[in-house]
Amino acid sequence: MRFLHTADLHIGRRLAQMSLEEDTQHLLDSLAVAATAHQVDALVIAGDVFDSPTTSEAALLQWENFVRTMAARGIPTLVVSGNHDSGTRLAYGAAFAADKGIHIAGDLRGEIRCVNVGGVNFWLIPFVRPADVRAWGQELGLDVSSVVSYDTALRLVLDHVRGMDQFLHGPNVCVAHQFVTNSGVSPDRSDSERLSLGTLDNVDVSAFQGFEYVALGHVHGPQRVGRDGVRYAGSPLKLSSSEIPQHKSFSLVTMGAVGQEPQVELVPVRPLHDFRSVRGSVDQLVAAARLEDEASREDYIRAVVTDDSAMDVVARLRDVWPNLEQVTFDNSITRAAGAHTAANEEVIGKDMGELFQDFFAEQAGRPLTEEERSLVVAAMERVRSKEADQV
Repeated sequence: MRFLHTADLHIGRRLAQMSLEEDTQHLLDSLAVAATAHQVDALVIAGDVFDSPTTSEAALLQWENFVRTMAARGIPTLVVSGNHDSGTRLAYGAAFAADKGIHIAGDLRGEIRCVNVGGVNFWLIPFVRPADVRAWGQELGLDVSSVVSYDTALRLVLDHVRGMDQFLHGPNVCVAHQFVTNSGVSPDRSDSERLSLGTLDNVDVSAFQGFEYVALGHVHGPQRVGRDGVRYAGSPLKLSSSEIPQHKSFSLVTMGAVGQEPQVELVPVRPLHDFRSVRGSVDQLVAAARLEDEASREDYIRAVVTDDSAMDVVARLRDVWPNLEQVTFDNSITRAAGAHTAANEEVIGKDMGELFQDFFAEQAGRPLTEEERSLVVAAMERVRSKEADQV
């Protein structure tokens, strides 16, 4: 039994001020072609289908057309919501879609969705926060007193799954969209990922014991976590300049028997437009661009300009690269300010949870204890819940 694993499509995404609608359509077409060409038994999409919970009509139409295509080709498509999605909106009409082989888990409600394809159990777990799991567990009459963090929340869900009769008749695949780490070691991350509480929202890979394969979404670089059978598929499009070095792919998974880790082959994704970085003086960059073919000049470009002084930099570069995404400077002036920049880098990119941990350690002379970390998680969850209610 083989299936294709992908995630983080982020339909509706914009790169700077530029629409990615054409790039996304090319991606969806490529995904359908890959699923058909490899004769897979199922397609798995592990969350962040959309870039925003209030996505545009155009993005919704792209998604609708894609699932219609998969249904017409007879390829079961298994989908969970991510932290960027509205689970309710994503799963609208899910009961009707399931009749066409489109299985969507939008919100954590009732029993965990399990779809059996080719003798393999696929357990669909939407993105969950501790508050979601507490409400879900109370509804099912479970003891939720242990749920104080993302890790304990997901462990309660997975323990419940492992206790279900169908789990005994595997092999089993878990489809989830969470920040999964290996003994506290973070996976390679990108600056386009939205982590709600930094390292406080991590789930340790040990929580997934008993699953032959774990199809993850959330982190945009394709990679394994702890073992070959736990993988982030990564986003199939480069969504920020930090993802320029990444080699985007779909994961082609061939399942084995119960207790055996599957074989995983990476299927390269060829985008409509690449996203790449260039470096040099403005004159050098303009000259290099004019030697490129027309298709390459349509790529998304991050330019690092080395001139100490240059006029109309953005206008000149955009004249040869219309999809210029970002311009930064690396010259004698910026290098002279390096000490100041380095100091700022200690703060830039950190969220509230990480900054609080740094502040506490500096003031108290010690790191937070596990009990204190749990209190911080609970407090920030309450704040996050209030903010969500106000949206």
